[in-house]
Amino acid sequence: MMKFLFLFFPFLLFAQSKITTTAIDKMLEKSNALLIEGQTDEMVTLNLSILEDAKHINYAEGKLSAYYNLALAFSMQYRYNKSNYFLKMMEPEFKNSDAEDQEISMNILYSINYRGIKMYDEALKKLKKNLVMANSLKNDSTRCAIKGLILVQMGRNYLEKKQYDSVTYYGKRIVGELKKSKKMDAGMNSSLKAAMLLLTEAKLNEHKIDSAEFYIRSAQSVPVNWGNNDFLTFKLLGQIHDVRKQYDLAIADYEKAIKLAAKAKNFRKLSELYGLIARSYEKTGQLDNENKYELKYNSLSDSLKRIDEENLKDTVGLLVEEKQKPLEHKTNLLLYVMLMGIVTAVIVIFFVHARMKKKDRVLNIREKETQELNQKLNFAFEEVIQLAKNNDPHFLARFQEVYPEFIPKLLKIEPELQSTELKFCALLFLNFSTKDIATYTFVQPQSVQTRKNRLRKRLGIPSDDDIYLWMKKMYTQ
Repeated sequence: MMKFLFLFFPFLLFAQSKITTTAIDKMLEKSNALLIEGQTDEMVTLNLSILEDAKHINYAEGKLSAYYNLALAFSMQYRYNKSNYFLKMMEPEFKNSDAEDQEISMNILYSINYRGIKMYDEALKKLKKNLVMANSLKNDSTRCAIKGLILVQMGRNYLEKKQYDSVTYYGKRIVGELKKSKKMDAGMNSSLKAAMLLLTEAKLNEHKIDSAEFYIRSAQSVPVNWGNNDFLTFKLLGQIHDVRKQYDLAIADYEKAIKLAAKAKNFRKLSELYGLIARSYEKTGQLDNENKYELKYNSLSDSLKRIDEENLKDTVGLLVEEKQKPLEHKTNLLLYVMLMGIVTAVIVIFFVHARMKKKDRVLNIREKETQELNQKLNFAFEEVIQLAKNNDPHFLARFQEVYPEFIPKLLKIEPELQSTELKFCALLFLNFSTKDIATYTFVQPQSVQTRKNRLRKRLGIPSDDDIYLWMKKMYTQ
């Protein structure tokens, strides 16, 4: 019997399934299906297996996709340290792959992890860099889908920062980008739906309920299936019904959202939904249900706070490491420059005249660069001024790009400033007079003066201080 098994063993080996790139790609398709259903634990198990197979046959695209899927699954579980670990594992694989969009996808996920611990500015830096990279993508549909995804994430960060004008700007920009495509695919439709939901949230926060309802209906009409991840649609519908005092409809929407969020294991949104449905039950006088969901909200919120504290330490460590990379490079470069300087010092004795000419040329180049920089700054200033005069909705977003420290400094003084108040402060910073502000914003001069007086109280500006000079001084300090 043993002899028979020994003779048959080669045939058993031959019968085992062979690892191929096609087989790995099919497994990756299965991983995408698990993603739609929110089955992140199953995603992790499957992609660890995919990673092992891809390493076995040295399939670079397979390794990249598996690393990314693992990072995405852990990010969805708020385990940002594990997510960042697998993102870092992706980086060495890019040299072996032709997947032009994978590096951008990696950086987008890095930005999502940063946003998860409220490091919005770092997230936006990653995204703005990626937006430039995305323009170089050769495939039209891939470029449109990726740019849409980047813009959605930028809008999400501005939503968290409560800068709703910027959210509206990026939401509409996504729609504009997608209109350039001749044919919409699943990826572009997904970006379009995300943009509509983003605009819905912005309008809800601005208490523009009719606009919010318009955008949520537009989102529902987009032909794309998010499966269990479609809880956001029902959450926003619930909030709209709640504002309209249609509490029974709101509760029904929240229950649908809770069911989907639980299946998708999105515990952060689940916690938020518990709080929302508890408030709706309170308004209908159903105290037992209110207490039930209030307890769930408090329990889950406490768990998430502990997770956030752990993630903050790990992700900040990653950020410090990223910041140190260029510093290490600069240190090595400095040592090299010093060594070269010693050698050059010996040679320069014999070439003083040539060196002086070279110095003159460098000074001329620097002077020219300074002039070009000033021209760019002047152009940016004129562009911002013109947007203000046109009462353009993009004014505040463009102003923030030109003067990035102005709004954060104001919010440090008064975190509750609304976007309309921030826009008013920007106009004062740009030296628009009371008459100019009244003209360009279509209000009476008395109303402008009243807003100035209110702003003085909010920001603690003494009555004998010039409000225009105060804005300048606040920015430069």
